Amino acid sequence: MNENIKEIFFPKDVEGKHKVMENIISREIRKQEYFLSTIVIVDRKYVLATELKDDSKELFEEAIGVSTYSTSKPTVLSYISIFESLWDQTEMSDNLKTANEKLVQSEQSEREFINTAAHELRTPTQAVMGYAELYKEVFEDLLRNTKVTTDDELKRILGHLKGHFDAISRNSTRLNELINNLLDVARIESNRINSLQIRKERLDLVKEINDSIKTELAQKITNKNIEINFINECIDEICWTFADKLRLNQIINNLVGNAIKFTNQNGKIDIRIKENASIVNEFDLGDKKTIVGSIKSDNEEKIAENKLMEQILVGISDTGKGISPHIMPKLFEKFITSSDTGTGLGLYITRNIVEAHGGRIWAFNNADGIGSTFVFTLPKADDGNIDSN
Repeated sequence: MNENIKEIFFPKDVEGKHKVMENIISREIRKQEYFLSTIVIVDRKYVLATELKDDSKELFEEAIGVSTYSTSKPTVLSYISIFESLWDQTEMSDNLKTANEKLVQSEQSEREFINTAAHELRTPTQAVMGYAELYKEVFEDLLRNTKVTTDDELKRILGHLKGHFDAISRNSTRLNELINNLLDVARIESNRINSLQIRKERLDLVKEINDSIKTELAQKITNKNIEINFINECIDEICWTFADKLRLNQIINNLVGNAIKFTNQNGKIDIRIKENASIVNEFDLGDKKTIVGSIKSDNEEKIAENKLMEQILVGISDTGKGISPHIMPKLFEKFITSSDTGTGLGLYITRNIVEAHGGRIWAFNNADGIGSTFVFTLPKADDGNIDSN
């Protein structure tokens, strides 16, 4: 674009940036040496086309070549078709550029993911293979010396076997989780209805959260001596929800598991459940601009706030290091993680599971500057609800 023309239509502000004019739209054509004409079309009725002959001349009439001015409809329409062709060409070029940039970013993310996934797969696989080999050696040694093995030696061997078995079990679980995450991502991106295979039933949310923590996360909590505060503000101490039992367990494990991972030794995690709640009223959010997740336009937010009155809200707050500023804007996207381990798929899958249930999810750093909070909602079920798929 000619800089003089740009200055006329888009004058600079006090910071030296070109202003955005509401009633003027511009597209810049990639520079082409053979295109040396200026065409002005007004109201689709008048056209002035001027050919540039020699821009080194000082006099206008010496610089220009053939010029055409016309109010003839066929002539004007022919120039309009040229203009629209160039306009569409620039749009296609811009779209192609944007698509190419996204493709480059996607390829980079996928390369990083493949490297991470390969590492994540290799570590437990090597552990399973290594301990299986040790199993073989121990069993062979035990079988060769059955008659001379003392009780103490047998006890020592069984202790080793128990340790090997625990390691194989632990790493097999890691492999299973990774494979399931990869399958979930494939299902999500298939864009099929109910691709995550959500089968809802009436569940007591309080009981499900307690059971998940006791069966899946108790050892991790004990290892770091973390205090879990359960704040249940539901009527009658029971919160009935409509959810898929296995998927609900996945949500809890991901969010509480993350809170445990990023909370320091002797830290604290608060889990708060409330019916008929509003995220704005229930949590001290600080600056709303720092919230990521299912945040929408103001109008959509008002509609969503009304729907929240029909949902159960779960907030998980920790005393960890908080969410990194460079991670925050894309927290719920694929392959995003601030941990040295993990594939960065957990929160992406969690968000899709919550939304597949008709719920929403948010995350923000706590207003006191200590730790972060994840909040999600699930549809409320009352005594009149029946099981549904």
